[in-house]
Amino acid sequence: MIALSMGMISKEQLDESLEEQRESKKPRQLGDIMLERGEMTREQVGEVLSIQEKMGDFTGKQASESTGKRLLGEILVECAYIDEGTLKHALKRQEILRQTGISPRLGELLLAVGKLTREQLRKALTIQTKDSGEIPRRRR
Repeated sequence: MIALSMGMISKEQLDESLEEQRESKKPRQLGDIMLERGEMTREQVGEVLSIQEKMGDFTGKQASESTGKRLLGEILVECAYIDEGTLKHALKRQEILRQTGISPRLGELLLAVGKLTREQLRKALTIQTKDSGEIPRRRR
């Protein structure tokens, strides 16, 4: 969950809210449950929904590691679209989300938090797909 990875809630709060969601007789949004329990503010829920919307809007392809192609994060750093620290932070956030059952793609995550543009991601995915080895340099 995005709220967990952003430090808005604890793992325990998430687990309790998910349990309440599962036990509910009618479908309920997790954000509504968190609001009712006082674990998140309306602003926080809005921020999470905004990030989810941005992540859902991207429909690009990301090559699988199993294909033997270069890792997207490696390409993004080599192209100077992001630095090593940003990559490490994004990978950590991605792992936290995966532990909660959400599996965002690295590119989607970086787009959602404003660390990468769609054009930069498109270029990096093109490099990854073609595996050309040619690294475009960021314009200054």
